[in-house]
Amino acid sequence: MERLSLEWLNMRSRSLAVLIVVALLMPLIPISNAQNPIFGVQLTCEDLPELDVSPSGYDPIDIVCTIENTATVGATKVEITSEWTGGSEADMQGATGEYSIEAGASEEFTVTFSGDTKQASSNSYDFEIFATVTEWNSIPMDEPFPQENASYADTLEIASYGAVELEIQGSTTKTVEAGSEFIIELQFTNNGNDADNVRVDIVNLNDLKTQGFSFIGSEFVAEQLAMGATSTIREIKILAPSDADGDLNVDLQFRASSTNDPSAEFSETNMPVTVESTKSSASLTDGISEVGQDDMILYGAIAGGVILLLLLLGVVRRSVKKKKAKIDEASPIELDADDDLDLDEFDDLFDDLNDVVIESDEFDDLLDDF
Repeated sequence: MERLSLEWLNMRSRSLAVLIVVALLMPLIPISNAQNPIFGVQLTCEDLPELDVSPSGYDPIDIVCTIENTATVGATKVEITSEWTGGSEADMQGATGEYSIEAGASEEFTVTFSGDTKQASSNSYDFEIFATVTEWNSIPMDEPFPQENASYADTLEIASYGAVELEIQGSTTKTVEAGSEFIIELQFTNNGNDADNVRVDIVNLNDLKTQGFSFIGSEFVAEQLAMGATSTIREIKILAPSDADGDLNVDLQFRASSTNDPSAEFSETNMPVTVESTKSSASLTDGISEVGQDDMILYGAIAGGVILLLLLLGVVRRSVKKKKAKIDEASPIELDADDDLDLDEFDDLFDDLNDVVIESDEFDDLLDDF
């Protein structure tokens, strides 16, 4: 027990002797940057970039911090601690540990920041890293000298990213008449982590114009959307070409993009459109219109006369058939070879036509005879 007490007294005596020497040397040591001329520490860290939390580009951030022993003489033991306000959505690792650094020397350590993907860009997390001198030249920094420390404070910011989703409302194909107006209805969603002005363009716009399509109003649509919001139904009005030689088949190619994130992926969709030509039917109509009104009346009269003649021929034919049948049923008339043929008898043949009675149902079978 007495031996331990003696060793403790000897250690205290040596420490006290060192402190006395240091106190005597302090006036001889130049003071720089208002730092402690005997022992001290300096902490610096690299600039902290924003954390990319997009699903496609996420990667944790590493920064390097440097501890420097600013003492002129004597090794320094430095402890690293930190305060973090990241909560459950982000994390900071590496800002802990203990380092022994010679006078004028430095040590580096790496701090890593990570966070949940898809979180809002409005999130931010404050932190502070402390470097504390706990021992100098094997002398604990407690009493009579206070601990020296340095700190580095910053904020982890979340980077904005864009993500859009485009849909065509209604039918996914369309058939229109040449020269007619038609409407394409579009709706899009902001799936990014910040408010975004989402814009929809027609990729093959110049090609469509070359084929005769024209646009009524704007050739694109755009809308400012909050994070996770969906646009109202937006319309693009298009006028189909009117001079197509035949049916025209085209694809309308739509592309939605993020305005605040040029690197964001596009959302694209196509709509097949068929433009039906009316040229053939128009030619037929034009040909009919070239025929004058008088010619139409003449052609109608001729057609009516032909129909009437056919009806009369049908009636006469049926009457002759019936008359012949009656003659065949009568007894045959024998003529002598020397008898003269009286031409007046043929007159009676036509007189018999006056006795023919035309029944109404004879017209029912008229078309059957032809």
